[in-house]
Amino acid sequence: MTSFCEVKRTNKKEYFKNEDALKQVGNKIREIRISKKISIEALADTCELDYSQINRMELGKVNFGISFLFRIADALEVNPEELL
Repeated sequence: MTSFCEVKRTNKKEYFKNEDALKQVGNKIREIRISKKISIEALADTCELDYSQINRMELGKVNFGISFLFRIADALEVNPEELL
């Protein structure tokens, strides 16, 4: 049976991460950001996040929370579901 989320085990904790979904959301963030001619730096400033955090989100490298999704959607002036 295929799981929606893959369980990653480390020495310290278990967490769920769906890499394909993270890449999909990251690509959508980048696509909208570029179409609106917003730099990563400007988006990061508006979201009060670090430039590298936005970069990792766009690359699908970080498993971020729903609150960040809403913060980014607000900064991009789109509905959160448009990032999914």
